[in-house]
Amino acid sequence: SSLTRTLNMVENQLYTDIIIVQTYYYDVIESIVKNGFIYNGEKYKCFTASAGQIRTKKTVFIKESLWNQFEKTLMCGLTINSINQKGGVNVNKFLAYLALFNSATDLWNDFDIDKCIVVDDMETLVNDVVDYIDYNDYTITRKNMDVPIAHTDGCGMILPKLSNKNFMVRLPWVKGLLAAFPFDKFINTYCGEDVVVKDIYGKEYSILKDDIQIIFTKSQFKMYKYYDNWDEYKKYFKLYKCTAGKCNVEENQFDNAKLNYQMLQTLSDISDDELQAISEKTKTDLKNVSSDRNTMLKIFKATKYNKLKNPFQECLMMYPELLQDVYTKETLKDIKNSMQKDAWSAKLEINGTYTFLIPDLYAFCEWLFLNKVNPEGLLKNKEVYCKLFSNYKKLDCLRSPHLYIEHAVRYNTIDDEKSKWFITNGIYTSVHDLISKVLQFDNDGDKSLVCADETIVKVAERNTKEVVPLYYEMKKADAQIINNEVIFDGLTAAYKGGRIGEISNLITKIWNSENINLDIIKLLCMENNFTIDYAKTLYKPVRPSSIHNMVRSYDIHKTPYFFQYAKKKTVSQVEIINNSCVNRLKTIIPETRFDFCTRQLGKFNYKLLMSDQKLDINSDLPKQIINEFSNLTKKASVRLNQQEDGHSNYDYIYGDILNKMIYLFGDKTYIADVLIKQLFYVRNTKRKIIFWNCFGDVVLNNLKSNLKSNTIMCENCGKRVEKKTPNSNIKYCKRCAKQIKLENDRKIQKIRYYNNLANVN
Repeated sequence: SSLTRTLNMVENQLYTDIIIVQTYYYDVIESIVKNGFIYNGEKYKCFTASAGQIRTKKTVFIKESLWNQFEKTLMCGLTINSINQKGGVNVNKFLAYLALFNSATDLWNDFDIDKCIVVDDMETLVNDVVDYIDYNDYTITRKNMDVPIAHTDGCGMILPKLSNKNFMVRLPWVKGLLAAFPFDKFINTYCGEDVVVKDIYGKEYSILKDDIQIIFTKSQFKMYKYYDNWDEYKKYFKLYKCTAGKCNVEENQFDNAKLNYQMLQTLSDISDDELQAISEKTKTDLKNVSSDRNTMLKIFKATKYNKLKNPFQECLMMYPELLQDVYTKETLKDIKNSMQKDAWSAKLEINGTYTFLIPDLYAFCEWLFLNKVNPEGLLKNKEVYCKLFSNYKKLDCLRSPHLYIEHAVRYNTIDDEKSKWFITNGIYTSVHDLISKVLQFDNDGDKSLVCADETIVKVAERNTKEVVPLYYEMKKADAQIINNEVIFDGLTAAYKGGRIGEISNLITKIWNSENINLDIIKLLCMENNFTIDYAKTLYKPVRPSSIHNMVRSYDIHKTPYFFQYAKKKTVSQVEIINNSCVNRLKTIIPETRFDFCTRQLGKFNYKLLMSDQKLDINSDLPKQIINEFSNLTKKASVRLNQQEDGHSNYDYIYGDILNKMIYLFGDKTYIADVLIKQLFYVRNTKRKIIFWNCFGDVVLNNLKSNLKSNTIMCENCGKRVEKKTPNSNIKYCKRCAKQIKLENDRKIQKIRYYNNLANVN
């Protein structure tokens, strides 16, 4: 992150420069937020807490000496005093904005702040029918109204010559999505000459003459009120050596995504035949998980689509024979069991993928450069553009959390004119559409699960005929003078704001009940969004007693039957099975046995994993290495820790074991060779996860040296086959090729025989 780079931290080392404290006792957090704390002779002060950390009661503390040293770098020239002098800021928003520095990013090396400006967001009124919810009295009124939509909320533009891919950006106080769009071409095409625009402070820029390459929007610049102008921000950015970061850069290749139970349960009238159709791919994978090489590799994520493969996955891709190792087989068996439970909880592979949601930037350019108050854009109401699915006319656009009926079926309109402007793999939405209210998204990097599965699209269209977007005003957060007491009050108030998981689970109970009350679901959706924002706004509506009683009638029930598989609940914690669509998957998807088949896997040779294939491990040094590694791995089992939010200390523990082994025995390659012979041959143990995490990179290098680069595995039997030329499209060994040719010839002869017989008749 920018924070760790600013503090000169090195990856995979343990530091105490920052400490994350999880709250269990309010007296303790009050003391350390208001007064700081001393650890190893260093005083620590409260630094930040992101909205996500606030929801898990976590707070980041930093050494006071480091804060004093880097305060103006972390805050791009601002100070607490300067913010307070301008009226203060909502404290929880301030902490969340400061936490942007702690986001995982790659350094944007060639970023030029002088090529950037910040302009106003494009907001228009979109007229359509909505279910309007009054959060004061919980009334729901279906009516036609003008709904204000900030189309560029969180989204800016970057010229394709800098990046032809969308990505998320992080600067001090700046966050959001930068979408690649040729706004210079738009100016040359429609303005006839250079165009002048004003930034959010009123300063004019000639876009082409001033060589503006990145246009941020006001919604991306979170603390713009505390700078006199953009030039002041740029001055501080350069003076205090601030940096820009990239994350979530758009990929060229996309793997199929999976549905989840929230998205399926809202299709309440789905038939068994339709469930059979959408679960077919998942059933095939379950069947092939122990017999088909490509399925096994996909399950391990050892595919070209995975751009973040670890060494073990790289080794599997390079040497699939490794699938026969006892550790890999046992892991595969565990994954298969997990897949079975996932399938019963509606994690179904579908023809769909996650991609960035992007507004019609052509319309934004019309608004920004041509001064059109109500721009037309390239997309009409209920139209989207997503070239990933250019062969599909209708798409179901989905997004999590999915609580009401957030299925936005839209027409995918692909033509030459749109393709000239919409150049990325994102899904572009119309400025005449309330789709952002249907899916409850901003454009700051939110993604949609774009589904092209024809069965799902058909069922979703059927289920949304009478569905309109929900609309309710949200509260704004008030500014506060920042001090330690206000920070503590803001944090603790947010801690007590409630858990969004409780509301979403309650909604799931309703969807899987015998009496689905859509009005109650609508109201709970509203409450859920107020709860999400509570960490910043500190406001939640008060539920009327009549509504509360209706909600309570559902809340007293246990969670649905399929929560055994979705949430690891026990049988006593769930309702008996009923006929809800997700529960029906238990009978639609039968349990499959794990019958491991090695037919496609060739012959596994552990020596190919080694650098010295003739190594003798019977001397004293190898025995010491084996014993020490055994002792360290036994101790690790009680040190490994994973928290509810997914964070773990695994990498640190693995790194600690590796460092101790190298410190004691020196050469990492030699240590790896000893352990390979012991773990893969002498003992052939099932437990190798720590080995792979410590020495996987060594094994990968050994495989690169030992495997002939001009060989492929026969797709039928797995035998290694040498390619005579690099571009050879050979797929089978000679024996299998001959056998397959004979089988094909027999099929052809059989077809000819029956054709001739038909002609005679």
